[in-house]
Amino acid sequence: MKYTPATLTEEHVHQIQEVEQHLSDAAGKELILIAYSLQPEETNPSDSRSDPL
Repeated sequence: MKYTPATLTEEHVHQIQEVEQHLSDAAGKELILIAYSLQPEETNPSDSRSDPL
């Protein structure tokens, strides 16, 4: 699977920051959430083998 950073509105960013704060409080450690969106896989699987994770 290939992922790229998700396009977010200001409202989405605010909601994610609120969730980060709640999870950080519950975990007792600062957490950072990163939003990605699923992209179609490449047609040539050999190309993806050279991509670093």
